[in-house]
Amino acid sequence: MKKNDISTALGLILGFFVVLYGMISGQASIKDGLLTFWDVASLFITVFGSFFACMIAVPFSTLKKVPSAIKNAFVDKQIPAIVLIERFVELSKKARKEGLLSLEDEVQNIEDEFLKNGIQMVVDGIEPEVIKEIMELEISEMEKRHQSIINFFKLWGSLAPAFGMIGTLVGLIQMLKNLQDQSSLGPSMAVALITSFYGSLMANLFFNPLAYKLEVKSNEEANRREMMIEGVLAIQSGVNPRIVEDKLKTYLSPEERLAMLKQNAQKAAVMENE
Repeated sequence: MKKNDISTALGLILGFFVVLYGMISGQASIKDGLLTFWDVASLFITVFGSFFACMIAVPFSTLKKVPSAIKNAFVDKQIPAIVLIERFVELSKKARKEGLLSLEDEVQNIEDEFLKNGIQMVVDGIEPEVIKEIMELEISEMEKRHQSIINFFKLWGSLAPAFGMIGTLVGLIQMLKNLQDQSSLGPSMAVALITSFYGSLMANLFFNPLAYKLEVKSNEEANRREMMIEGVLAIQSGVNPRIVEDKLKTYLSPEERLAMLKQNAQKAAVMENE
């Protein structure tokens, strides 16, 4: 179940718009404003120089995850907590009424692999301690995988300004070699500073915020999976579906609890009318 994470795209677009406005303000035309901040050599030093430095620091297996990680920052693939609670209540009712083996028919209808494996282990009669250990280990390994790509973007965010400074130093050296040409000092200084601009922009508008967003999403996914573990173990223990719901509601925020309360009230009203 995926939906667009509008905050990522909106923040990126608005951030670029603010910077773009600053670039073109006070210029004779939009074209002149953009051309002032355009330098191919500076772009190569900042973007590719910092990326190649990251290649030295991280294994290739991490680099292959970069495109999918960027994509994940723009989508929300987590099952809504309220939907997940409703699903566990249904499974709990079925298990209490027809037995745990009856859940085998439901396994194929579960899209989330983590939850599917948990329910399958319940059907297979695996001990609850073993189920919890296996599922918690899977969460731990997931967090390690996520942290590797998060650290990559943090590293890139720290190296981009550094390579921007390297580009600035290169430009200053070239400028100092031509001090006799006074007319070129201003344009040369501008070009020298463009690399620092590129590096700062990359780090503060994209890489560092992206790393933070991926970290938030990783924590949310880990929390959702911990919620699944509680639900799976509750179903296996055969507790009342009402208790399953109350236990899982502890993972909801106050806003989500209120939304769930309203949703249950609407369902009750519909049933009364019928």
